Amino acid sequence: MAADPSGSKTWELSLYELHRTPQEAVTDNTEIAVSPRCLHNELMCPICLELLKSTMTTKECLHRFCQECIITALRSGNKECPTCRKKLVSKRSLRPDPNFDDLIAKIYPSRDEYEAQQEKVLATLSKSCSQAALVSSIEEGMKLQAQNKPQRSRKTNPTQGPDDNGTPIPSAPSTPPEPSTLSTKKRQKFPSENESCSNSESSYADASAETDSAQGRDQEFDLELKPHPDEPIRDLKYIKAPGVASVEHISTYLALRGTLDWGFSGDGPGSSKPGHFAIYIPLPSGGYSLLNSSWSLKDVHERHWRQNKPIELFFLWKRSQ
Repeated sequence: MAADPSGSKTWELSLYELHRTPQEAVTDNTEIAVSPRCLHNELMCPICLELLKSTMTTKECLHRFCQECIITALRSGNKECPTCRKKLVSKRSLRPDPNFDDLIAKIYPSRDEYEAQQEKVLATLSKSCSQAALVSSIEEGMKLQAQNKPQRSRKTNPTQGPDDNGTPIPSAPSTPPEPSTLSTKKRQKFPSENESCSNSESSYADASAETDSAQGRDQEFDLELKPHPDEPIRDLKYIKAPGVASVEHISTYLALRGTLDWGFSGDGPGSSKPGHFAIYIPLPSGGYSLLNSSWSLKDVHERHWRQNKPIELFFLWKRSQ
């Protein structure tokens, strides 16, 4: 237990707080660099996942939330802190934190412009993903249609059964055929045994192809996106993508995420020329192999990976010549 200097209240310290080594205060001109991503996480509301607005701090655990978010949570009957689950009786357990609002205003002086730009980028990302999904769905449908084209000869009508002399009796058609059609059918020959076997094999192959395609569509892969040794960006991405997604889709995803997380401007990282992210996969013998942009993740897994763990892919920004 630690006592308040005024002596009016005691605070409970965790085991980590009791045994941790205190850090020395920085008294010289040493500058401490903090990445924008880590700083943004500290200024984000745990409920709406956006920058804090009208910050409210809990008196018991000192966690911060947007005023509208935490009051809505308390009104819904959840009388506890959304972060640590400490009990919050009512709005009296909260206090405004204008100093934190001033800190955010200093860090983001043009907050409205930043939020407008973020919404624009998210709208572009959503539109691009929808278009990519539509194109992928159309391509997959065309492949299925090409695989399922019937390559079979005409089948004979089923028989009702043998008559008294053991001769099969053909079943009557549901509608009487035209005279020309009837004469044509009389001249047709019954398919041979070899033709029947080839038809069965063709049907089985079509069914197998359709099953494999459906499995590729339903299969998902965990991806671990790492920077190439020649890539200045030192950030990792962990995503899950369907097997029909192509390497080009991964490159487009990284380019759009670069605008949000890595501060891309124009066509790339400080470049006036357009470019794209090249995707590599590590080789067992060492080194990296450049992946074809048209390959699907299912192709990458079957050709290069075949391991029961996330696929490791390395990205590198390539400028257009």
